[in-house]
Amino acid sequence: MADITEAPVLLAQMAKRHPLALKAAWVLSGDKGYDSRPRVTELWDDYRIKPVIDIRNMEKDGKIRHVLPGYANVTYDYQGVVECYDPATGIKRTMANGGFEQDQSTLKKVCPVDVSGNVCEGAKECPVKHQLRIQ
Repeated sequence: MADITEAPVLLAQMAKRHPLALKAAWVLSGDKGYDSRPRVTELWDDYRIKPVIDIRNMEKDGKIRHVLPGYANVTYDYQGVVECYDPATGIKRTMANGGFEQDQSTLKKVCPVDVSGNVCEGAKECPVKHQLRIQ
């Protein structure tokens, strides 16, 4: 049997037979075959396991980067790389990872200037300020 179709069955069996072991699991690592919204949702919603899964490039419109809604100077790509642009100079910087907020089910991204000590000339105009959350 394919591991991709058997994974949900194995998780359900583990929940019944070894609930403490499953509860101790923090992450599930998988290849691109595991990249599906139902599987990722099930891992987190049902078991509180963070999926660490290589994703497939599903960009059908040919765009490489997309603007993050509500932030004209923040973009992201299909791999989840979030970048911001200095509103004054246009300098692009990759935003730092600030962790996962379990209670809000959001990823936190931190202003790269805050963690690197670089100067952002457009900081006063930047809508990000110090951090943002992505659902």
